[in-house]
This record gives sequence, structure tokens and C-alpha cells, in this order.
Amino acid sequence: MEKKEVEELLGYSILDSQFEEALRCAERKQKYIYECEKRSAVLQHWYLVKLTEEYVRSLAFSKFTVDLCRELRNMEKEHLTHCVKGAPTAIHIVSAPA
Repeated sequence: MEKKEVEELLGYSILDSQFEEALRCAERKQKYIYECEKRSAVLQHWYLVKLTEEYVRSLAFSKFTVDLCRELRNMEKEHLTHCVKGAPTAIHIVSAPA
């Protein structure tokens, strides 16, 4: 399989490292699904391309989530350093009523 096949489905370019990681995960999943279901369609080329596309999206979302959590944690730490020592602080974000 070629990276460009997955990029065509995604509609954008990806790094080689993203493709390789997603492909490894997709191949493992393909093997697992085939072992469980024994459907020949699972072994077809298009199926692996689609699984790889799914993993590229999933891994990108996971990275985004981790990065966002890290950024929020850093914001909380920064907030705590600006507060008066010993003063009660709330770090929970509460949305305003509609």
C-alpha cells in the first residue's frame, strides 16, 4: 500500500511517520478481524487502506487531545503561580448558564 492512497481518502498530506504508525495498527486490526470473522473481504487491499485512514484520523485526534490537556494543565500551573499563596483557588471551568 502507498501513502498517497490514504492521503487521497483523507484529502490532505500526512507525514511518513504518521502513515507508518497507522499502517502498523491497521495491519494488526485487519489480522484480528480476520481471525475472528474469517471474511475474505477483510483481507482485500481496499479494506487495509480504509483501516489505515481510520487510524490516521484516530491517532491525530488522540495527539490533539493529549496536546490540549497538556496545554490546559500548563495554564492551571501558570494560574496557580499567580495566585496568593494559601488563598483558596478553583481550577474547574464552569460554563455560564444559557
